[in-house]
Amino acid sequence: MRILFLPNWKVRRLEEDDPLTQEPDKLVSGKRYWFFKYFPPEDEVDIIDIGEDSWFLKIEKKLKFYIRQAFQAFRRRNDYDLVISHGAQSGLVYQLLTSFTRRNPKYLLFDIGGLNGARMDHVQTPLIRFALRKKPYIIVHSSQQIDWYEENYPELAPRVRYIPFGADCDFFMPLHLETGKTIVTFGYKKRDRETLLQAWDALEDHHGFRLIVVGNPTLPQSRTEGKDIESLPTIPIDQLTHMMAACAFIVLPLPELPYSYGQMSLLHAMAVAKPLVVSRTTSTIDYITDAPKGGVVPVEPGNVAEMKEALQHMMEKSPALLEALGETNRLFVTEKFTGETMAKQIHAYIDEIFSH
Repeated sequence: MRILFLPNWKVRRLEEDDPLTQEPDKLVSGKRYWFFKYFPPEDEVDIIDIGEDSWFLKIEKKLKFYIRQAFQAFRRRNDYDLVISHGAQSGLVYQLLTSFTRRNPKYLLFDIGGLNGARMDHVQTPLIRFALRKKPYIIVHSSQQIDWYEENYPELAPRVRYIPFGADCDFFMPLHLETGKTIVTFGYKKRDRETLLQAWDALEDHHGFRLIVVGNPTLPQSRTEGKDIESLPTIPIDQLTHMMAACAFIVLPLPELPYSYGQMSLLHAMAVAKPLVVSRTTSTIDYITDAPKGGVVPVEPGNVAEMKEALQHMMEKSPALLEALGETNRLFVTEKFTGETMAKQIHAYIDEIFSH
């Protein structure tokens, strides 16, 4: 099978491997790309990414549609048996183009952001329906997205398949560093920092812990000074993994949104063997329902009192217990949510698609 993959990010082409670059972000000469390495060896995969930085790419990012990528894929589509888009930014444009032609390969869309951010608009929604009128096959990483499709796009719902995201447990792994009394939260998009900061301020005693907030924009001095909070800009992934490895536990405060986001952060925090506090959302519920008790402490989104209680609960645990809970998290992820498991489920769905 020949597959054309359209990621909504830039993929580095490397002659030699760079161990500091995550698998989705690199294509190493002579090696297979990302989860496709678990596909049968006879399957061939080509990639068209979003391209180099340019004035046109800046416009595309503002529009939230990768037009050039979609046109390139459209011109080359019939060289392939299957086209896969990771994200609707290029997928919707590609589907619109192919909707006017008869000869097209099978098409599979990874819907990460709920098509249009899960917004139902009297202008945009009919346009999306028109673009997708040939009914693509769709993969989502949150099971509750299927309910959203049944309510808002019932014509597409029968072709939607929930497949859990798989962590790269070889890149994100325990470093066995000496841990200190730090708590790490990271990420800048779709993070509910305000709930976390209010809960932190409400704590009567920080028990000697320091909260490190990583990601742009950094916090103003008024939110950090004298509060045992350190605010850092976005840092390279190797520095972040070392910071995660040296912390006592991780906090992921997330808002409720009806689509997939934050799952990489969640699973990779568990993969580095850290306990964590995380918001219970549409995006995370599938991944934490059966998680080790104590290793993952769920809180309701936006609930300052629950966040405060969870932080207090974690800070009162001994370092040895926190380490043990982190190890159970690592084992849980390696057993249930690996890239290999995801790849095999994706390939099984592709086989099902071609059996129709």
